Amino acid sequence: MANTVIQLKWSDATDTPTSLVAGEAAYSNTTNKLFIGDSSSNVLTIGGKYYTDIIDGATAAATADKLVLRDSSGNFSAGVVTATLYGNANTATTLETARFIKVTGDVDDAQSSFDGSANAELTLELTNTGVTAGDYGGTTNIPVFNVDVDGRIVSAANASITTSLDVAGDTGTDTVALADDTLTFKGNDGITSAVVAANTTVMIDVDNTVIRTTGGQTVSGDMTISGNLTVSGNTVTNDVETLQIQDSLISLANNNTGGDAVDIGFYGTYNDGADKYTAFFRDASDSGKYKIVTGGTAEPSAANSVDPSTYSTGTLIANIEGGTVSGLTSDIAVADGGTGAGTFTGGAILIGNGTNALQTLANTTYTLTGSHAASKTLTSLTVDAYGRTTAATVEDIDINASQVTAGTFPIARGGTNQTSFTNSQRVIFDGTSLASQANTGFTATGSAAASKTITSLTVNDYGETSAVTFGDIDIATTQITSGTLGVARGGTGAASFTVKGVIVSDSSSTTGALSALTSSTEGHVLQINASGVPELAMLNGGQF
Repeated sequence: MANTVIQLKWSDATDTPTSLVAGEAAYSNTTNKLFIGDSSSNVLTIGGKYYTDIIDGATAAATADKLVLRDSSGNFSAGVVTATLYGNANTATTLETARFIKVTGDVDDAQSSFDGSANAELTLELTNTGVTAGDYGGTTNIPVFNVDVDGRIVSAANASITTSLDVAGDTGTDTVALADDTLTFKGNDGITSAVVAANTTVMIDVDNTVIRTTGGQTVSGDMTISGNLTVSGNTVTNDVETLQIQDSLISLANNNTGGDAVDIGFYGTYNDGADKYTAFFRDASDSGKYKIVTGGTAEPSAANSVDPSTYSTGTLIANIEGGTVSGLTSDIAVADGGTGAGTFTGGAILIGNGTNALQTLANTTYTLTGSHAASKTLTSLTVDAYGRTTAATVEDIDINASQVTAGTFPIARGGTNQTSFTNSQRVIFDGTSLASQANTGFTATGSAAASKTITSLTVNDYGETSAVTFGDIDIATTQITSGTLGVARGGTGAASFTVKGVIVSDSSSTTGALSALTSSTEGHVLQINASGVPELAMLNGGQF
């Protein structure tokens, strides 16, 4: 019994047991708490996963609703600690000893006493660099400054500048006086200029009479191109009401040379309350089948594909000639020359149904009353509206004795070959016909009963029993070779038991067969479960 498991009383639904006897333990899987009963039958909480989780969750960080755990240095973090503290502090309201804060460097000396009880204020005055105060620069001069490593100007002077500007173009030259002349940027054919005063910028642009190689361009008048027009961009938009193309064949997907990878066709946009798309295209992903789809809400990708699963199937009104018809999602109606049905039961009869689909005529059930034989006759026959036999009745041929008016039935025809017999005598076959024979006597020794058996039997030449002797049934156990002796007859009701099993009675009947309880788990004991049935299992404390 070293491995016997003794289970505590437990519950998956109740938080706390209502009572426990002294020393009785219980565990709630809803609160994860362990309980024990005291000598007064009080329920005491003594532990459980609920509390170990709290201990395991302890941390040195300042975390709300967690136990405090010192770190490897013996420290922990906290928010507000209410206590009287001694020793050095990382923070404080005032310093125990006031100190002076002093500033030195390229400023006049300044210092102030500070103990932390109030702000300290220092008035700083930069040291004199020796530069003469005043304005530098002008219409004919620019200022020249020298700055030290601290960013201060340590010297300043004026330098004269040129007062005129030489200007040259593709043709012609001029000199502009910077003091009072104006330099004008003038546009010419197709070129405009503008001065933006906000950022002193001169902007030069072309108007709509000049076609540029970059940027957007709108031509307001008619344009005729006598040569070929090659567009190498990704999108060409024709926002026109009428599009005329002389070529009778339009080449699409001419770059589809590396394999059958893109869909080929065209699509359009319509709006029935929301933007929708319809397309006629060759589906590269479906063996190149041509498809008409409509009702799509996502615009087809310009790269390669139309996804038919996001569309409804479009309707085509046309005369179709040649080819084959396959893969239809709907059956061809009778009005269109079809059967209106997709399948029929093999071997079944088809019938019309007006303009509706042809129907399979259900098989009839043939009911035969009686059985066929040479001695039978057919007395009734039922036929349905389609001429099929659904029922028949066969009965024995029934001829009234009055209908046999001549002759005597011989032995070969089931007769007796006689016209009369002696009253109260047995009838035997004498070789040619049945004949009357005198009766014999019968002698019985003992009496017949369910507990008796015949021990001797005397039979004459005609097979007639003339004497019999009865005795009690007496058999050995070795003579019982089949069947199982039930509980009601003093048996077990079972033909075998598992080796080393514990024999118990049936759990639902007083006359049921005995059975063997077995277990391959060491430590199991025989006990009664919650339904009152014996079982081999670990000791279970039950539920509360």
